[in-house]
Amino acid sequence: MTKRFDEQVRVERDAGMPSAFEWRGRRYEVRDVIGRWRIEGRWWADGRDREYWRVEAKGGAVWDLYHDRLRDRWHMERLWD
Repeated sequence: MTKRFDEQVRVERDAGMPSAFEWRGRRYEVRDVIGRWRIEGRWWADGRDREYWRVEAKGGAVWDLYHDRLRDRWHMERLWD
């Protein structure tokens, strides 16, 4: 089960990968990057260009973060239960 949020977050990177992020005033350390993928192309009516990262934070929670490459903003899209 997942919960969808799609809220803007601040992300720290190390060697190009998320190493920590801040959401709702709390900082989360990334323990592992589980996956990475990119969505782009004209088939999206709004012209999305996003780089997604599925990460495991310290404590075990799994999160989907994405970098909106057109607007240069990070978002936390999903929290996995």
